[in-house]
Amino acid sequence: MVRNIVAQSYKDLPNHYLRSCFLYIASYPKDYIIDVPRLIELWIAEGFIPQIPNHKLEETAHKYVAELAQRSLVEVIERSRAHGCIDIIKIHDILHDWCAEEARQDGFLDVKNKTTGQVGEPASSNNLVSYRCSFQSLSNEILPGTTNIRSVLGFELESASIPKLRLLRVLSIEKSTLKDFSTVISGCIHLRYLRLGNCGGVVLPSSIGQLLYLQTLDLRDSYLESQVPMSLWDIPSLRNVYLDYRFSPPPPAKSVRLHHKELQTLFLSISHVGTKWCYHDMVIFLGQMNQLTTLFLMMFPMSIEVFNLFANMPHLVDITLGQFGVLDKLPHEFPQSVRRLVLYGDVIKQDPMPILEKLPCLVVLKLQGYEGKIMSCSAQGFPQLQELELHRFSVEEWRTEEGTMSKLSILTLWECEKMVKVCEELLDLSYLNHVTLAEVCLISEE
Repeated sequence: MVRNIVAQSYKDLPNHYLRSCFLYIASYPKDYIIDVPRLIELWIAEGFIPQIPNHKLEETAHKYVAELAQRSLVEVIERSRAHGCIDIIKIHDILHDWCAEEARQDGFLDVKNKTTGQVGEPASSNNLVSYRCSFQSLSNEILPGTTNIRSVLGFELESASIPKLRLLRVLSIEKSTLKDFSTVISGCIHLRYLRLGNCGGVVLPSSIGQLLYLQTLDLRDSYLESQVPMSLWDIPSLRNVYLDYRFSPPPPAKSVRLHHKELQTLFLSISHVGTKWCYHDMVIFLGQMNQLTTLFLMMFPMSIEVFNLFANMPHLVDITLGQFGVLDKLPHEFPQSVRRLVLYGDVIKQDPMPILEKLPCLVVLKLQGYEGKIMSCSAQGFPQLQELELHRFSVEEWRTEEGTMSKLSILTLWECEKMVKVCEELLDLSYLNHVTLAEVCLISEE
């Protein structure tokens, strides 16, 4: 009975694009917490999201997620406060089983785990060959049923030895150890999506720049055994790049020739740059990326030169920057479109609120390091702010005028040990429904 209801719900989906997106969720293991932005990157790489005039692919994909949630085909775990869209989902076991079986019968996707059978067995009872395979919690080599495989996803594989697959478009492996990865990937000229999450044995080939269709490269939490090749930035189709460690910017002569018209998301977390790091080269490199909507940049220490980039990044909506040493004051040139702003500093000398409260679209703000005694927020300041998180502020008094932060619903204070007075105006806000105080022992109870 339940399976018939699911089948009818699937049949009632408005188009084959959305039906493909739904079946694709079976590529994740059961009870997996699914990151929606990552899922959307996969959908786009697979070609499931149609191009609609005056709409970005990501916008259409988010509407697809909302449609599946509205029809109760996926469960919403978390929404993005900054952007208002669904951020994390999961799928019920019954729906997962139905998707996996339907995908197998249609030759859409073949799931290999300890339950379904050993790698290399026929894809389905009717002998349809799937062009997508998901390998889950196996210790054998990855051996797809056909060399014409288009997509390979792997989860918690003890040892992932991938054969050469010349038609591969998607490769997503996590929590696994890779063998001979550099040799295999160098010939995958059709590759559109490459994610290696928390993997060992990662070496990018020097020829990675020849993967001219690559849209997403995600190496977060994986340790690279060599530097990221400079040729990566020759790829014109890059949309999303996530890198930890082993990164250095191209020389200025190369950076100024870059034209990344598609690059929307850049995530760089570099904790061991040392004293030889060339901040100037980094600023020139980032200055060519004027289509970015998301910039996550963690360097130790961070140069204040990075603020000069904002004049050439009018589309930014999500900014994370750190770790600054001493900031005398914040710049006035933040993009007016920013909805989420995170700034980590050791010391911020001047009150940041008079500058940041003027950002008309700011929804989430997280700050660290203000050492002044007084912090002030004026009337009508922060008109859209819903979440405020402050770390290691030396503030003793927080002054606010009536009408400030009129939509604030979440307030978090971490290690604000000298804050002896939280203003009554804030605590009386009608929207404020969640206050977290951590290591704030001197706040008065007046």
